[in-house]
Amino acid sequence: MTRAIIFDMGNTLMQFVRPGTGSWREFETPGIRGIYQYLIDQGHPIGSHVDDFVEAMFARLAEGWAQSTGGHINLRAVDWIAAGAAAHALTLDEAALLEAARHYARPMRQGVAATPGAVATLAELRERGYRIGLISNTIWPAELHLEDLETIGVLPYLEHPLFSGELGIWKPNPRVFRHSLELLGVAPADAVFVGDSPREDIVGAQGVGMRAVWMRGQEFPLGDVQPDATIVTLPELLPILERWGI
Repeated sequence: MTRAIIFDMGNTLMQFVRPGTGSWREFETPGIRGIYQYLIDQGHPIGSHVDDFVEAMFARLAEGWAQSTGGHINLRAVDWIAAGAAAHALTLDEAALLEAARHYARPMRQGVAATPGAVATLAELRERGYRIGLISNTIWPAELHLEDLETIGVLPYLEHPLFSGELGIWKPNPRVFRHSLELLGVAPADAVFVGDSPREDIVGAQGVGMRAVWMRGQEFPLGDVQPDATIVTLPELLPILERWGI
């Protein structure tokens, strides 16, 4: 029997340093300022003040994220930046958009680390014969996440990591879960998903017949969602799998 564990990335396998109160806005703002400064440094005229630029870009990002997880559009950082530049009558080529995306991601990547026990847990899962996948809702270019996953020692354990912006399918859409299962060659009943978002991870995975383990955190309250199990750290997953016999 082929068995698989599929993980979310942010706040599950990887943790970021969150400034201030830890809000999404505080986390994203330095990166958006990085885009603005990159455009100025490249000699592009920006008619608005940096604070106004940040406000407009953040509003566009929030709307795009909601539409993407709702299944209406596919948001990528390069498209979002291109739209922001177009609002100032600027057209950026592919190389410039990718570099702007790197400037956007740079402050958020500082201090990135594996969540406690992640590497040891993945090593034990591999030793027990599990196939290990990843599905992450993200607008960043995949190469940036792959670099970070390599740096924190997680990437060698992952098979077929999927990033929503690159794939064009976002959790909780059942298609992204089924695609991961197909790549790993495993049936939903023989797979477990682990993530911190009740709606995107738990409801999404359960919707295709997988068991779902909620990684308890501060960002997403559970509400009325009912995971199959709840953990605080990844090593807690191992005895749960033993109990389930998966």
